[in-house]
Amino acid sequence: MRKVLLTLIVMVFATTAYAADLSQSALQGDWVITEFHGSPEPDGDMWQFEGQNFYQNIAGRRMSPDAFTVSPAVIDLGYAKITVTRFDSKEMDATMAGFTYKLIKK
Repeated sequence: MRKVLLTLIVMVFATTAYAADLSQSALQGDWVITEFHGSPEPDGDMWQFEGQNFYQNIAGRRMSPDAFTVSPAVIDLGYAKITVTRFDSKEMDATMAGFTYKLIKK
């Protein structure tokens, strides 16, 4: 029981440490999807953050922008939320709509 409690405490502090780095300004730019739901993603699809807008660039097509806000560990698109599980300003792991993503900043 003590190990479980200690593990939970460490996870909370680890989440707080990386969440402090997640901000609208740190997200700005192109994020290439390197892995989608456990499989390599070689197509160059990406997420793009420009100002307050989020774009998905899939198969060479840039989708219409969505306004976004950032709170600790969450990118809120209004209709959907991206939960960020790891972020260091150069790499990001996230989940959206039940799918997992690994991304690197271009």
